[in-house]
Amino acid sequence: MVFDNSTGKWTIYSTVPKHIRKLSNLTELFVIESEDDGPIAVKGTLTEKQVSMKKERVYTDEQRERAAERLSKARNAL
Repeated sequence: MVFDNSTGKWTIYSTVPKHIRKLSNLTELFVIESEDDGPIAVKGTLTEKQVSMKKERVYTDEQRERAAERLSKARNAL
């Protein structure tokens, strides 16, 4: 993925079947290579809002336990 700040668009390229399937639901893809009537390399464009770069939070067992306790207290308070 390459971002062009002047246009606010991402240029995307992938050879991963899972990514190709997901991207085909988001945008029109240009097939660069195909095999057995299926794409194996694609290119396309996404808008800035279609891409998110959120970091996945990783919780320790202790943090999960405390969160579960807080949730349990909140549910019992109702």
